[in-house]
Parts: sequence; C-alpha cells; structure tokens
Amino acid sequence: MLIESGQSSSPIPSMFRSYLALAALCPLTLHAAAPLQLAVSSALTSPYVIEDPSPANPPRGRAIELAQAALRNCGLQGRISRQPGERIVQNLQLARLDGALLLSYTDERSRLIAFPLRGGQPDSEQRMTTLSYAFYVRNGSLLHWDGSGLYGINGTVGVNQGWSIGRELMARGIDVEESVGIEDNFAKLQAGRTDAYVLHQLAGDLYLRHHPELKIHRMSPPLRSKPYYWVFSRGYAREHARQVECLWRQMPQLRPRYLPEGAR
Repeated sequence: MLIESGQSSSPIPSMFRSYLALAALCPLTLHAAAPLQLAVSSALTSPYVIEDPSPANPPRGRAIELAQAALRNCGLQGRISRQPGERIVQNLQLARLDGALLLSYTDERSRLIAFPLRGGQPDSEQRMTTLSYAFYVRNGSLLHWDGSGLYGINGTVGVNQGWSIGRELMARGIDVEESVGIEDNFAKLQAGRTDAYVLHQLAGDLYLRHHPELKIHRMSPPLRSKPYYWVFSRGYAREHARQVECLWRQMPQLRPRYLPEGAR
C-alpha cells in the first residue's frame, strides 16, 4: 500500500515507533546470530547434568535448563557439549569454544578466560550457583575431618579429573588421585584404592541414594563452598560484549528456579 507524504495520521509510523521501542528493550534479537558453542564438564553428574545413554544426544539437567532459559531471554541459541574440564579451559583459550557452564574461578583461569567481574574480583551475584564440596569415606573409616584438617589418612583422596579442588587439596599436603568421574571415584573408594573422595555434596548424596549397595557416607562439615560461573573465551567476550552481559544478567533471576542453593 502506498502512503502519501501528507498522511501523517497513518498507523504505520506509530507501529514503527513501537517496534523501535521493543528493539531497544531486546537489542540482541534484531540480528540472527550463529549458535554459541558451549561446553559443560563431563565429570559433572545429576542433577546438574544428566548422563544420557546415547553420547550423540545433547546433555540434559538443571544447569542445561538454566543455560537454555538464559539464551532464550537474550534472543540467542547455543549448542552444548560435554568435555573434560581441562579440555574446556584449553578450548576456550584457543577460541574453539565460545563459553562454558559451571566453572569455578581461579587466578590462573581468569588470565585465560572471561569471568563476570566487579572491581577486578569475580562477581558472585552473577554466579550460576554455589556448590559445596564434601569428603566421602567408607563406612567404618577412621578418618576424621574437623572442618580445617583431615586426620588419619594414609593413602590418597580421589577427585574428578581436572577439577581445581584437587590443587587445593594438594596445597594442604593431601595426596590426590584423579579419575574421570563419579562412578570411577566411588568404585575406587569402595574397593579401598583411595581413602576418601571429594565431590559436590548434592551430586554425591544423590548418587549414593541411587546406589545403596555402596557402603559409603559423607563426612561433615563440608570441605568448602565455591561459586560457579558461566564463562566465555576472551575473544567472544570482547566481540560480543552485549550478549555476554545479557547472559550474565540472567543469573540472579534464573538461579533460584533451576539451581537453588538452599539444598546444597
């Protein structure tokens, strides 16, 4: 339909103004973008990431649902794969990934990849969640953990491969033995090949509920709690700063729904 220049009362200009107003509120939806290439640690387990019997299927779980909700809110799409933790950091550094879910902050990592920062420090308000680590031991174990020291240990403590908590244990003078994931580590603990296993408390408790044949229990208090973040390669964060800021801004509102911390 042709509009004469004198027809200023036409509804089209007001509709156009409404479109511009909506665009200002949702700037990331204006241009189609390639899906973000994202990863999550293959050592994470239910409820954060649910292992699927078919490796070709995309990962599922609470962390994945949170990420998908944030992407939708920002008008973005993403493809998520499971990778070992060390490979994730390497692939972010080499720009083979755009981002990754649920990585904890270390000074070393902060030099390689982009975390949400405030005043040069990680901004815990924009964390995906907080996870508590705990020691798991065989029933009847003589190990004692008082919140600051682990006593009576003669062997090693199992950790998931590539997890930063392993370096923290070694800094305490504790010998660490890495395995690929939760199943291997609990099997080694049950067999007496390790003296303890350090794992996220919620994941460890859920695994033991589903495997009552394991004669293993969690020690209290927790070893420590750490915030976990959605991180990005430095190149992606520099070139797509608005998208990154939008995704980080989603965390406070989505975290209580998908990764509630009261149960940790």
